[in-house]
Amino acid sequence: MSDAASQHHVNHAKGEEEAPVMLGFAEPVDFEEHGPLLPEDFCSKIGGFPLWLNPEHVLDSKDTLCDQCHKPMPFLLQLYSPEDHPVEAFHRVIYVFCCKNGACHKKSPSGSFKVVRSQLGQYNPYYTPVSKDDENAEEENAGWLPFPSSKHAKTCFVCGMYGPKVCSKCHKVTYCGPDHQTIHWVKGLHKQLCGTKPPVSSTITLDSGLADLSISSNTALQQSKMEDEGKEESEGKHDDDESLNTVEKRMSQHGALTQTLTKEQQDYANKLDIDYKLVERMNRFPEFEIISEAEVFDQEAIDEGLADESSGDEQEAEEGWEVKAAKLKAKREKNVIATDVSKSLEGAENSMNALVPVGDEVYENTKTDIDAAFLTFQKRVALYPDQVLRYARMEYELANPEPLYVSDVGIPKPDDVPPCPDCGHERTFEFQILPQLLNYLSIDHSATDALDFGTVLVYSCKDNCHVEGKHYQHEIALVQHFSEDGMQGGNMTTGLNVSVSSK
Repeated sequence: MSDAASQHHVNHAKGEEEAPVMLGFAEPVDFEEHGPLLPEDFCSKIGGFPLWLNPEHVLDSKDTLCDQCHKPMPFLLQLYSPEDHPVEAFHRVIYVFCCKNGACHKKSPSGSFKVVRSQLGQYNPYYTPVSKDDENAEEENAGWLPFPSSKHAKTCFVCGMYGPKVCSKCHKVTYCGPDHQTIHWVKGLHKQLCGTKPPVSSTITLDSGLADLSISSNTALQQSKMEDEGKEESEGKHDDDESLNTVEKRMSQHGALTQTLTKEQQDYANKLDIDYKLVERMNRFPEFEIISEAEVFDQEAIDEGLADESSGDEQEAEEGWEVKAAKLKAKREKNVIATDVSKSLEGAENSMNALVPVGDEVYENTKTDIDAAFLTFQKRVALYPDQVLRYARMEYELANPEPLYVSDVGIPKPDDVPPCPDCGHERTFEFQILPQLLNYLSIDHSATDALDFGTVLVYSCKDNCHVEGKHYQHEIALVQHFSEDGMQGGNMTTGLNVSVSSK
């Protein structure tokens, strides 16, 4: 048994309670109900454009270059994870970037992931101190004015990173550098659309509205929403159609616009839409929202009626659920009953469905060839097979959480996680990305150089240190692969079992 696994059992033997695990699931973005995801939603998401917590200071693509191909890495995901300490971490986001080229990961996974942390205090220029739904919102938000969109940093049309380069012909589209400008010019339709104007119409408002579509991105909608909210705040009143939020208004306006376009104008709008989708498909991972729920799997939860006895799955909310949960929490805080993880996992053995065949005969023959960590990983994940992420941030007065390793081979040692370079304090495990995420990234798994990994472990500064004037702080990503023994008879990733990504 590895040192890390041994320490995990020691913590349980001492009755130390670990931080609870939150599971992340990928869900399609509901554009009709919600509109596009915006920074002020404070959400977690996969793919698309990054939603920058700090709109005035956007990360430079030079900070996310792949160490192998030296190209800007696409945005993979972000997690909104605010914390109470220090005050600068009231808003806190972890961003993860990943090279799309599987060949780079095989040569050196250490440089194929980059992780940065961004945080803001409660009182900042960009967001109201409290939600508008808060009962004290009027008092707390008095005097707050929205940050003008004209001061937002320019972002790259292709990747959403800092975009200081402007197209010299149309002066409308910005890029992070020549690579992405070339992609948009050659593989997109900007070569055909650059400098062109919407077909002439007798209605000026239609031309104006169509021109707005020339940069079809979430950024335009975000800026429009903030500007509209600023007007509402200063005027102290809302529009008559208050039932529609600003995003819905914007989208409905565009819908009405396209219905009244001439054929020439509609063709032009279609080309703009095709241009955007071409660039999006080639250079960005598909966008999903990350929905979280607590992992319920132990025997206590089953005994309290909070989990299904056969599978360990969390029961649907029913009358008295909150009372039961509160009682269970109180019992755990007093350490009245020790949690026995193994009991809850017994029911999962027959439902393993992802990495090893479930048939009795096959399982019997391969059981001795699978390492213990892999088997534990398989059983635990089988309780929630669709999970793509496991979040287990360290909590004060609780034992530091351990990742769910995919193999006994290559479990990171303490020396593999260097201390925070800004404050010198330790970094602790925060979350891990599971291989199930690969199913959502539009990857051709049959390709020789397809992106692949066992799990990606993210460690961050335990103290959330704040450096004045530094808007992004680099954290650590460790990549662990499935071992050949563990993946006997299944898909496997060759190469180093663990590697470190850092700057």
